[in-house]
Amino acid sequence: MRKPAALYKRPANRTGREADPRRTIPLNSATWQRLRASVLADEPLCRDCSKRGLIVPATDVDHDDGDPSNNDMGNLVGLCHSCHSRKTARDHGAKVSYGCDASGMPMDPNHPWNVRASKKITTD
Repeated sequence: MRKPAALYKRPANRTGREADPRRTIPLNSATWQRLRASVLADEPLCRDCSKRGLIVPATDVDHDDGDPSNNDMGNLVGLCHSCHSRKTARDHGAKVSYGCDASGMPMDPNHPWNVRASKKITTD
């Protein structure tokens, strides 16, 4: 007697993508949940939105350097879901559009107008 095909199927991944093999702490583990709660307690507002003068609660924790194996507290930042999704898409090579605010200023924190120059341009 054959078993139903449903018994042989792998459970669906909630995000629809495979887990990053560089990740040292699974996202569904108690260790990650404690670390996540600690980061969000220390940084309750979205860092990217705060740079733009917006007050938005942080709901996601992101690895600032993009390395999921680096779980140092200094590397973990609180972001709102929108900013985290944009950063993840940009990190994976997608073109991301932020638009502009009512005054016409670009909302992308990495736009040249929003990034402070590291050195002065001098003319001779």
